[in-house]
Amino acid sequence: MSNILQWEDLKLFGDLLPADRVMRGESVRIIMNNRFQYAFLSLMFPDMGGQGSLASSIWLQSGDIRYPAGSPEFCLRVGSMIRHRGLMANLSLRENLLLPFLYCGDEGCLQKARKRVDEVAEFVGLERLEQQAGERSSFTHALLSLGHCLLQQPDVIVAQEVHVGMPPDRLQLFREKAKAALELLGSGVLYLSASEHEGSGLKFARTHEISDDDVPDVSGIW
Repeated sequence: MSNILQWEDLKLFGDLLPADRVMRGESVRIIMNNRFQYAFLSLMFPDMGGQGSLASSIWLQSGDIRYPAGSPEFCLRVGSMIRHRGLMANLSLRENLLLPFLYCGDEGCLQKARKRVDEVAEFVGLERLEQQAGERSSFTHALLSLGHCLLQQPDVIVAQEVHVGMPPDRLQLFREKAKAALELLGSGVLYLSASEHEGSGLKFARTHEISDDDVPDVSGIW
């Protein structure tokens, strides 16, 4: 049985996000502003700001086993493509591609990733892997995020609009690469968008919207 990303009814910022699930091969979209996106992401991934009471309402269902958001098992099986995240300027591009695996504490996963890193770099179009990353464009940030997912091979990818800020020619190229990668992986996608007019090119099974009208103080929610 495939792993399924699920969540209960969540009261986020005064608005209700209804219970839903994301299965392999399908895409579900949540429309909410950027501030809300990062708060929602922090419930799932512990390196984005800590966990709170709502984190237990998001989990990965694997057969009869429930892996709560933020757990090591959850983070191994749920990938992410988060805007301008995961690139360290003082490391090489190769090290940046391997970064999630260097810190996960699983030597087996790291060795598997090392064996495939050149193949994945070629697939997404990253060259000169030994070159120090330095300052990079949003296009390269997005390719690195895509490379991380190809190395991880998750059942579900939680993605932001990593294409924001790309010139049209780069945007088209990234969409083509992302489409090919998703077809190869077969992963489900939980897509976080600030607008219904986003440019991912994905076809969504369902869309939920969190309103930012009358935004309350959310400083203590996680």
